[in-house]
Amino acid sequence: MLPPRAYAEAVPPLSPGPIPRAVPTARPAIVIAAAQTDIDRFPSGNFSRYAVHTTHEALRLIETARPRIVIADWECQEIDGGQVCAAARKFAQTGVLITTSEPEHAPAALKAGCHAILLKPFAPNLLAARLGRLARELPTTPLAVRAAAAMQQCGTNRMWPDTNCPKCNTPGATSFEFSSYRRMWYACLSCEAVWLGPRQE
Repeated sequence: MLPPRAYAEAVPPLSPGPIPRAVPTARPAIVIAAAQTDIDRFPSGNFSRYAVHTTHEALRLIETARPRIVIADWECQEIDGGQVCAAARKFAQTGVLITTSEPEHAPAALKAGCHAILLKPFAPNLLAARLGRLARELPTTPLAVRAAAAMQQCGTNRMWPDTNCPKCNTPGATSFEFSSYRRMWYACLSCEAVWLGPRQE
């Protein structure tokens, strides 16, 4: 048995009334611009999902909803990925994820200003992980926005000053997707070449 002094510290009484509950926060909006038949490929996860099927719908919803992330299928005939990127880039806190089955489309998507590229076909858990990472890396304050602009780097795309293009030898290749734990995809924004090279971290 403990000595009496072990109980000397007074225990505060329980507060009367019900246990306070945490106020739920609104889930960030995500706009998915894709064909009607492909929408089910994109799980919403912790986001409020809005699906659009034309460029006009996407531009209007980006303007009104100010989404955290916009996903655009670069190969959807009804959607202009370049216009979607341009509209989303007006808002510093909105990220753009482009999906495509052709790595050769990456230079055009990168020039349009996307923050990440995901090659199809992709697993739902990979998409969820990419969305989570993109949402975490995007700036949320004016100071962070200025810092990201100064670094010229935001999202999962990375520019490597010491990596030269094998076609035109221009330095500063941009990596946009992993192929395996040893290789990753690169794009040259000068000659629009795309190639697989050693993975860098």
